[in-house]
Amino acid sequence: MATPATPPTAGEPAASTPPEHGGPIPASGMARHDPSVDGLPPQRAFLLLRYTLIIATAYLLLVEESLQMPPLPALLLVVLALASNVVIAQLPARMTSAPYFGPAVIIADTLWITVALLVSGKFSAEFYFLYFFILLLAAIGETLWLIALAAVAVCAAYLYVMAATGEGWSWWTSPSLIRIPFLFTAAAFYGYLVDRTRQERARAQEADRIKSEFLGTISHELRTPLTVILGYVDLLLEEEFGAVPTEQRTVLGKVQAAGENLHRYLSRLLDVSRLVNRLQSGREAIVCSDFALPGVFSELRYDFPDTAVAPIVWPSADGLPRLYTDREKLLTILRNLVENAVKYGGGLPVTVDATAEAGDRIALRIVDQGIGIVALDLPHVFDPFRRTAGAVATNAQGVGLGLYIVRQFVELLHGTIEVESAPGAGSTFTVRLPRQIHPPPDVRPDAPRGDGVQRG
Repeated sequence: MATPATPPTAGEPAASTPPEHGGPIPASGMARHDPSVDGLPPQRAFLLLRYTLIIATAYLLLVEESLQMPPLPALLLVVLALASNVVIAQLPARMTSAPYFGPAVIIADTLWITVALLVSGKFSAEFYFLYFFILLLAAIGETLWLIALAAVAVCAAYLYVMAATGEGWSWWTSPSLIRIPFLFTAAAFYGYLVDRTRQERARAQEADRIKSEFLGTISHELRTPLTVILGYVDLLLEEEFGAVPTEQRTVLGKVQAAGENLHRYLSRLLDVSRLVNRLQSGREAIVCSDFALPGVFSELRYDFPDTAVAPIVWPSADGLPRLYTDREKLLTILRNLVENAVKYGGGLPVTVDATAEAGDRIALRIVDQGIGIVALDLPHVFDPFRRTAGAVATNAQGVGLGLYIVRQFVELLHGTIEVESAPGAGSTFTVRLPRQIHPPPDVRPDAPRGDGVQRG
C-alpha cells in the first residue's frame, strides 16, 4: 500500500509538480528553459528569416525591373527557394540541427541570390562588392547584435554615397532604396545562421566537457567504495572472520571476480575521462621516439592473445619500417581499433595490416567482418559519447569515447583516418601516418632508440 503524502511542515519547501504546460517551478528554484516560451523556436525563426530574405530578393528584382516581370531564370530561382523552405519545414530536427546544415544553406542561398541578381543585369560591380562585404561581416561577427549594427552602418554609408554622387537620384523615387532593406535582411539572416551555428557548437563542446567530468567524478566515487567491498571480500576468503563453508567461498569468489572486473572498468573509465579532458583543453603532449613497428605489434599480441574471442591476423615483420613518432599514442590508436574490431566482429577473424606508402607514410588497416555501420552513422563514428544503434544492440560495454580518442591521437600525429563499412559486411579502418614527425632542429631523427622529444 502506498504511503500517503504528508503536508509540509513550517519552513519546509512544498513539493511541486513538474514544470510542464505552465506548471510551477520546482522547489529547488531551478527553472527549465524552454525556447518556445520566451522566444521563437530555432526552426521557426530560421524559416521566417529565410522567407523574409526570399521575399526581399524577389521585391528587389521586381523594383529594379520597374515592377515588370523579372527574367524567367531569376523567377524560377525565387520559386525554387520558396519550395525549398517548405521542404526544410518538414525535415526532422536531427537534420536541421546537424553541423553541416547551416553552412550548406549559406552556400546555397548565396549562390542562387547571386545568380538571380546577375541574370537580371541591373546591378553594378559595386553592389556585388557591398553584398559580399555584408556576408563577410555576418561570418566574422561575434554576436547577432554586432552584425546588425555593422549592417546598419554599411547600409547608411551606402545610402550617403548614393545621395552624394547619384545623378538624377531621388530619395523617394529611386529603386535603389529597395537595396538597403535587402542588404539588411541578408545580414540578419546570415548573421542569425552563423550565430546559431556558433552557439550550437559551444553548447556541444560544453555538453561533452560536462559528460567527461561526470564520468571522471562518478568513476572515482564508485571506485572508492568498491575497493572497500573487495577488501572485505578478501578478508572473508582469507577466513579472517572465521571459517567459510565451501558453498559460501564459491559465491564470494564470484563476487570477487565481478568486483575486480568492475574495478578495472572504472579505472579505465577514469583514465579515459582524464585523457579526454587533456585533449579538449589542448594539453596533451607528443613524446617522440625512434622505434621499430614490429615491436608495437608484438606488444599488442599480449593484449589480444590467440585465445581471445576472435582470432587476429597480425602483419609480417618483414619490410616494416622504423618510425619516429609518439609510440604510446600509436599503441593506443591500434589497441582501440583492434578492440573495437574484436568487440563487434561477431567472433570472426580480424586482420591487421601495415604497408609503406609513397610520401614517406605508413598505412595501418584494421579489418573486421562484423556487424558493420550504417551509412547514416558513418559521419559520426568519431564523435565523443556517440555509439551507433548496432553497437548498443550488442550489449557490449562502452561509452563512445574509443574512436574519438583514436581520431584525436591520429590528428596529433599529423595523420588521417578513414572508415569504410556496410551493415553486415564488417568495417575497415585505415590510419595513415607520417613515418617521422619532424623533431626540433637540435634533435636528430637517428637519435638513440627511446630518446623522445616532448612537444606540448
